[in-house]
Amino acid sequence: METGHKVGFRLGGRHTKLLVTVLLASLFQTTALSLPAVYAQSASTTTELTRQTSFNILAGSLSAALMQIGQQASVRLSVNAKNIKGIRIAGFKAVMATQDALDMLLDGTGLIYEIDPSGIIIISRFQDAISVDSDDASLLPVIVTASSGDPVGWQGAPEWVYETPRAVSVIGREEIKNSNARAAADLFAGVPGVTVADNPQDPGISINIRGLQDQNRVNVMIDGARQNFQKAGHDETGRFYVDPAFVRQIEIEKSAISGVGGAGAMGGVVNFRTIEAKDLIKPDRSYGVEGKLAAGTNAYNFNGNLAAGIKLTDNVSFAAGISKKNLGKYQAGNNGSLEFSDTGQPVVFTGSETLSWLTKLNIDLNDDHTLVFGALGFHDAFTNSTIGGDFRNDSDITNITGTATYTWQPDDSWFDLEAKLWANRTHNDQYRLARTSSGGGFDNDFALNSLGGSLQNTSQFDLSALSISWNYGIEAFKDVGKSKSKPDESTVDPDSLWIGADPSGERNVYSAFNQLAFSYKDLVELNFGLRYDQFNLKGTSKTLEYDLSGNTSVVGQNISNSGNRFSPTFALAITPLDGLQFFGRYSEGYRTPTVMETFLGGEHTGGGLPYLSNGALRPELAKTWEGGLNIQLDDQFIENDTLRLKFSYFNRKVENYVALASVAGVTFDLGGFQYQIPYYQYANLHEPINTQGFELEAFYDAGSFFAGVAYNRSYIDLPNAFTFNNPYTMHGNAEDRVILLNVAPKSKLSANGGLRFLDERLTLGGRITYVEPDGQFGFFSGGYKTDDYTIVDLYGSYEFNENATLRVDVNNLGDVAYVDALTAGEFPSPGRTVTAALNFTF
Repeated sequence: METGHKVGFRLGGRHTKLLVTVLLASLFQTTALSLPAVYAQSASTTTELTRQTSFNILAGSLSAALMQIGQQASVRLSVNAKNIKGIRIAGFKAVMATQDALDMLLDGTGLIYEIDPSGIIIISRFQDAISVDSDDASLLPVIVTASSGDPVGWQGAPEWVYETPRAVSVIGREEIKNSNARAAADLFAGVPGVTVADNPQDPGISINIRGLQDQNRVNVMIDGARQNFQKAGHDETGRFYVDPAFVRQIEIEKSAISGVGGAGAMGGVVNFRTIEAKDLIKPDRSYGVEGKLAAGTNAYNFNGNLAAGIKLTDNVSFAAGISKKNLGKYQAGNNGSLEFSDTGQPVVFTGSETLSWLTKLNIDLNDDHTLVFGALGFHDAFTNSTIGGDFRNDSDITNITGTATYTWQPDDSWFDLEAKLWANRTHNDQYRLARTSSGGGFDNDFALNSLGGSLQNTSQFDLSALSISWNYGIEAFKDVGKSKSKPDESTVDPDSLWIGADPSGERNVYSAFNQLAFSYKDLVELNFGLRYDQFNLKGTSKTLEYDLSGNTSVVGQNISNSGNRFSPTFALAITPLDGLQFFGRYSEGYRTPTVMETFLGGEHTGGGLPYLSNGALRPELAKTWEGGLNIQLDDQFIENDTLRLKFSYFNRKVENYVALASVAGVTFDLGGFQYQIPYYQYANLHEPINTQGFELEAFYDAGSFFAGVAYNRSYIDLPNAFTFNNPYTMHGNAEDRVILLNVAPKSKLSANGGLRFLDERLTLGGRITYVEPDGQFGFFSGGYKTDDYTIVDLYGSYEFNENATLRVDVNNLGDVAYVDALTAGEFPSPGRTVTAALNFTF
């Protein structure tokens, strides 16, 4: 099913409709309008309707309440938005059967429900159900509102995205499943304001949101577990590793937040939510299996995965999956020009072989208490090098993430509690081949172990027409970096200085937060948030010192740093009309220094370039203003069509930005010739960095056809000179001193549209992507040589039945030779690639 497919079905044939009409009319005469609901049950749906569920339904619109019912009871609901427009309900918390919850919500509204043969609960007005002419082709309207997880917007975004008064984007499950992505980076091509720094030789990616990336400026998580790994190189440093095969949904916050996940980060939050048993098991089954087999041209050799879920008991379910991907050395496009490589030729070392796995256990201790244990693993072996294939590094990457989540949702509006513990280990065992004929190779082994947890609760209560929600809690995490270097020849690096910019050290971050939301009759919403962050770093660093004659000595130092701050957020949203919301927001983000930035020491691997630690680094501070609007329209142009739109403008100032720079070093005399050896150090830039821009995403779906667009434009103000806070230098020209600042593209446009045929089982569509890169900043920016590029993709899918769908993609139809924006190392992207994938379930 293509992303954005309307969620809806009509009732069965004419005789079914006539029978339902007669039954409803008879029942209406005997109940004198006192019934709250009518439903037709089948053996497959009785269990779902009668199953006891712990409901937590917020007071407000009936539309939002039905979405919560669908999400919390894992059922699919159908209703025409016009039938529930303007209806408000009182919230409730209770453990009850789904049918009782629906009875409570619909009582007195004049609405009824019944079960479609496919198991969907269809809600309609009572008078519509008993007055429909038996010759009419339709008895009930097609669904336009369903559970909050159903895709209705751009890239399968659920309904809540367009009800959220801030800049947030979501990539939905269907979009992820349908994508024959070569790497996880491809999933973000259509997200406005988000760009991925993608080195095609490395399966890890670094996410850039509104120009901020690396060093945990953007907090990337898997099921709430932080992926804090940093690995130094001549391009991006922060890389994380995940296989899209097991990802259910990707949620993207584009600025600082006050809730869980916001500690120590300022550029936004990206959370990859993975699948669990209920995503694999159909309502009438106790087990389910989901898989994919894909292959293609241009070295897309194989991509396959298999996941299974099973209900062990009524209260215990388990899911497990395995994924394998084999990619070879692809060819660049033929059409166009490349500055550093040949068009139409294989790109060196762009192959890899990835193996991933997932396990997840869900335990309902009773109606109020739930435990979820998850583990996710990723392994890949690959080689990276310069564009010419020299300076080769062989890497063996392993990423393992574990989570444990406990929720307590009693029949009490004051409590909706979640406690989470998580751990992550990312390990890169890298062997660097000899750089010169005189020296051998060496191992450069680096691992980052992260451990953390959070505790939060949400209390809800009403004061007359005012609804109040209060979210508060704590979170904390620890990073421990371990690095070692071992040359093949022990005499080459006797002092073990070749740890380079991947030092050992420890970082601890603690945070407390609370946020209050006040809502007045769904017309006005006020949000106030306040976060307190505290951090400390401790470790040792080796510094290579030179005397005036050029002799060296190694000095070990104990380094520590600490700090704290309160960071506020404020937001206002106004909904003057149903489906139209205006919002404004101010946020402050506090980014704490990382292990890499603080304990940098030793030398560049191979020697010759000394590094200098900085225990006096100040945390970065981002202040962001943003405003925008949400639009939700149904049945406006064509019956049963939907339009979802989100627009936002932002203006952000970053103070104390931390950059790696060349700072003044010692000058010594070599027989009358003076030579200065510079140090490389992470330092605060005194002048702020200002960025502003706007983002738009919109999606229109009329069933038989659909179209969407995403666009962003950004403007960044970079000073010509910086002042560094270190004892060696106080002034410097930015282009000469700063190693590299990642600058997001000036603009990015993604358009997607298509047609559906054969009862919407056949989908044919296409995408256009246009990117206008910006010039990178610093003396390493020479590795970023990109021009504007436009890429056209075609795709088609055919749904044989509910269990099997074939998908064919033609990516880069024009075989364009281009380099992705933010891709350092001069590596071009793949040329024309055709892939075919079979998605199946049973």
